[in-house]
Amino acid sequence: MKDPFEFVINNFTTDFISSKVALLQIVIILLAFAVTYILSKTITNSLFSKSSNSDLFSRSAKRIIGPVVMLIILFITDVVLGEYQSTNILAIAIALVNAMIIIRLSISFVRYVLKPSATLKTYENIISSIVWILVALHFFGVLSILEANLTDIVIHMGSYEFSLWLVIQVFFGIALSIIAAILLGQFIENKLMKVKKLDMNIRVMLSKVIRITLYALAIIITLSSLGVNLTFLSVFGGAFGVGLGFGLQKIASNYISGLIILFDKSIHIGDILTIGSHYGEVTIIRPRYTVLRKLDSVEVLIPNESLISENIVNHTFSDRKSKVTINIQISYKSSIDKASEIMLNALKEESRVLDDPEPTVIILGFGESGIDLMIAFYIVDPEEGSLALKSDIYKKLWNEFQREGIEIPYPYRTIEIVNSESNKTI
Repeated sequence: MKDPFEFVINNFTTDFISSKVALLQIVIILLAFAVTYILSKTITNSLFSKSSNSDLFSRSAKRIIGPVVMLIILFITDVVLGEYQSTNILAIAIALVNAMIIIRLSISFVRYVLKPSATLKTYENIISSIVWILVALHFFGVLSILEANLTDIVIHMGSYEFSLWLVIQVFFGIALSIIAAILLGQFIENKLMKVKKLDMNIRVMLSKVIRITLYALAIIITLSSLGVNLTFLSVFGGAFGVGLGFGLQKIASNYISGLIILFDKSIHIGDILTIGSHYGEVTIIRPRYTVLRKLDSVEVLIPNESLISENIVNHTFSDRKSKVTINIQISYKSSIDKASEIMLNALKEESRVLDDPEPTVIILGFGESGIDLMIAFYIVDPEEGSLALKSDIYKKLWNEFQREGIEIPYPYRTIEIVNSESNKTI
């Protein structure tokens, strides 16, 4: 593969580009681009519908149809034209198209392993283009020239010396290793989340610990493979520890609190919590914070330290049944037994109201204007809220009370007017 590249690099002159041998190959490549564009559009429209854009296989196939068609055209042309003249430029084009196919197939494979991955889907064109450009620069020897020049530039840091090329290698090496660790961590997390035998908190905690371990291993292995002396990490670790002790106390506390929450199972995903003025369902537990989705779909980020240090009401800690009460007042002229019967019948018509424990009607006391009653019942889906349910029950009670003659009292006030001759005013 290197011979065509070396030949073109060594002979890259105006005379070579304008020669019939090179010019013919360049024209063939341009024509191949045009034919590929037309054929790939036709093949894609005939094989795939517009609704298949979201399908992983269809999307991956569409991305390699063009390069494959281009490769076939160039290969046939190279075989035919190779009988009459040199085809070094065509060989370079074939190598670059092969690289593009391999890169796109690799990214499609990664997407298949990590499905669903919206981030990779968004940036796959950018990623494949960058990797392809780097491969092309490597083939043309540009990276080798850069390596030779950047190696001569030395950076002094105390008793240590680093070449600029090593610094660049470390930067890109750590970036690539972290990306690989993220992909592997995502794959392991997807598999862990499917293990129903493990508690959800255990699955989340294991996935977080595995991710952190993978990040640390990725950085250490990358630095070791590049020949970096790891003793300087002790100095960096000491400085980082001092900074962590003074400036990152809250962050460290939140991370440790997050691990404690996952380990002691005090809060689970799906629990209904009251935290201060916030009431809602736990949807996500992160190492630093927990997401509480309120009944109006507003999401509140609660620092994990608050969940450890403050009093939290967990409505579903041991049982998902949640008690709901409705207070109502009837007049002294109405029958308590009849009102209680109407209330219980109204609850039986609601599918969300549980039969076990049974709904009950409790007499709270005798008020100034009427008899105070309370209906107590349980629901199993408190995350759906209770305001709409209470509204439906109130509406049914009102209609039934009107039909059965049960009065809803209103306050009575007696005003006494004292008529006194001495208090008269004219």
